[in-house]
Amino acid sequence: MTGGILNALKGIGGEYEVQRVLGAIGTLTYIVIAPVFAAVGVIKDVSMTEFCIAYPGGLAACIGATAGAIAWKDKSVASAKVIEQTGAVPAPPPAGPSVKPGSMDEQPPASGEAA
Repeated sequence: MTGGILNALKGIGGEYEVQRVLGAIGTLTYIVIAPVFAAVGVIKDVSMTEFCIAYPGGLAACIGATAGAIAWKDKSVASAKVIEQTGAVPAPPPAGPSVKPGSMDEQPPASGEAA
């Protein structure tokens, strides 16, 4: 069981990645310590209702920050590999698809629409 959990901390190369390990440790610490602090009274002047409302937001922040760090690192590594192999800097993606003015008027109506 622990082999699968520990494999989640490894990157594509098979070695442990700092972002994954620190994110897992930080998230596990938040999962365990925040309820203990609330139960013992270290976190004062907070009702159980307020704690239960705020706790998922903090957990989402931990997970989101970890995922963002991993994605940022993976993007940087991919860009560095492209530059290393081709010597060309990857271009940013275009702003979005361009739509010609009036092209929507030329299409036939969808089924169920009045013509």
